[in-house]
Amino acid sequence: MRELVPDQQGMILVLMFVVGNTLLYSLGGLAGADIWLAFLIAMGAALPMVLLLARIRSLLHGTSLGAGLEGIIGKWPARLLALLYAGHSWRLACYVVSDVTNFVQAVALPTTPQVVLATLFALLMLWAAKEGVEVMARFAVLMSKIVFGVLAVIFLLLLSEVDLAEFQPVMYGGLKPVVQGALQLLYFPFLEPVILVWVFDCFSTKNSPYKVFVPGFLLAALTLMIMASASLSVVGAHRYAQFFFPVWTAVGRINVAAFLTRLEAIVGISFAIGSFIKMAVCLLAASKALAYAFGFSDYRFVVTPLAMGVIPGSQWFITTVLEVERSATATHSVSEIALQVVAPVVVWMIAEIRTRGSAEKGKQGNARRAQAGGGGATSNKS
Repeated sequence: MRELVPDQQGMILVLMFVVGNTLLYSLGGLAGADIWLAFLIAMGAALPMVLLLARIRSLLHGTSLGAGLEGIIGKWPARLLALLYAGHSWRLACYVVSDVTNFVQAVALPTTPQVVLATLFALLMLWAAKEGVEVMARFAVLMSKIVFGVLAVIFLLLLSEVDLAEFQPVMYGGLKPVVQGALQLLYFPFLEPVILVWVFDCFSTKNSPYKVFVPGFLLAALTLMIMASASLSVVGAHRYAQFFFPVWTAVGRINVAAFLTRLEAIVGISFAIGSFIKMAVCLLAASKALAYAFGFSDYRFVVTPLAMGVIPGSQWFITTVLEVERSATATHSVSEIALQVVAPVVVWMIAEIRTRGSAEKGKQGNARRAQAGGGGATSNKS
């Protein structure tokens, strides 16, 4: 059964996925005081890729992604590609679970074993993935009101601590730090929406992918830019990249009349909610891609083993908070570039060529039928 998600709910799901587990990290930290410029450059560089993903799904409108890929690149190449994305999505789910468990252990529960927290999150995302993308999208809409309500309040309270002098002088270190900061943002999280292509089974109209992917990505990018810039202006440009969780540190400085203080827990809850949605989406994408790769008609029976595999996987890939910070501030990875940039571009090019070829054949066939119909009518008249 193919699940249909309304455009608005799909857009919110994209928004929550991109924001996800990124809120607390020093995004674009290499750019220093020019973090806002790094965000703008990264957004400009990532937007064409988001449009490309929407174009691919638009070209395959009316078919599932697997069936559409089979028609474009063939059955076995499509299944191999699905297997690669299944591994990529499962690995990202492990990273997100590791991020959350390390964060909770570092700031709240230092004596609680990470495997306990990982098991709890694995069970939750197992339930969410089995419910399907429709339920997940409705849940994202509900939780987005809480998350963005909290972020709006936190931003307003941070305004009293903001120091705009931290953004000056502009480009003091030259262009290189800005480009490095933009590369950090592209690596994590601006190019990650490629996973969402495997989540949505179908769309309402042919233009729905654009209404889902583009607004969701832009709103998420703007939200992250605002929160990261506000945090940098509070903790300082030179210290922003040194903190594991700069937003957490910035919120800890809020003090309104000695009454509103110690609001970090609220940010932590928002981080946990966003991370849960992201890890559930990754698990769902991995399950659907893996089921298609092996020719299974239903993905739900592979959700459980993949979710259980996330528990040890979250301990294997990342073991310390330092590794979490390094993974969140990396600038590039060959495997990530191949799956987030190269593969979508190749699929898009082939899809455009095949679609135009089919359209030309259709026009030629219509013209021949029209000529044959006209000749028959003339001969009957004579």
